[in-house]
Amino acid sequence: MSSSLSKDLGLTEGQTYIISRKDDVCMEGYIYLDSPTVSRPHAALKIKNGRVYLRDLGSTNGTYIVDNDGLISFEEGYVKPNQPMMIGEVKCTIQSLIAITGVYSAPENNTLDFQETEEIEIPILKPVKKTETG
Repeated sequence: MSSSLSKDLGLTEGQTYIISRKDDVCMEGYIYLDSPTVSRPHAALKIKNGRVYLRDLGSTNGTYIVDNDGLISFEEGYVKPNQPMMIGEVKCTIQSLIAITGVYSAPENNTLDFQETEEIEIPILKPVKKTETG
């Protein structure tokens, strides 16, 4: 069953998407970031019951939620699509990742298993705007 959120984001309910450093070969089901601070693979996201579930995959530089008081280390749980976060040193939101990189359907044989964990309540913050430096 497809949810409104999955349609809004362009993701398929129940499919796993891998966030990874850009490689020479692009594979379906991956969201690529061109940064040496992003691991191969770095994190995984999945639309579960109409919500975004994110899990760090043991990345070297971590996954963090941007909070008013700084960065909060994040291992796994539900996040809002517009929640500011850091993937390595890349500042983004789920929405911006998808808009920048585009997403392809994950392969049917994707075996990454998501276990439901305690729900983490994350406050909705205003998106962080990037400023250009010259």
